[in-house]
Amino acid sequence: MFGVTSLTGYVVGYMSSFPALLFFELVIATIGTIATCTWTGLGVLIQKFYLRHFRVINIILALTLLECIWGMLR
Repeated sequence: MFGVTSLTGYVVGYMSSFPALLFFELVIATIGTIATCTWTGLGVLIQKFYLRHFRVINIILALTLLECIWGMLR
C-alpha cells in the first residue's frame, strides 16, 4: 500500500515511462525497507525500558492522545 500510494500520488503525475516508474518504485521500496528495519531495531532496543516503565509510558501516551483530540475539537 505504501508503494502504490507513494507512486501514484507523487510520481505518476510527472512521469509515465516504465523505466522511470520502476526506478522510483525501487527507491520507494528501499526507503520503506530501511524505515521498517529502523522501527524494528529501535523497538528491540527500548523493549527492556518499556517493560520496566510501561504504566508511566502508557499514561503519558494516553494524555498526549487526549491533548491531540482536544486540539482537534477546539
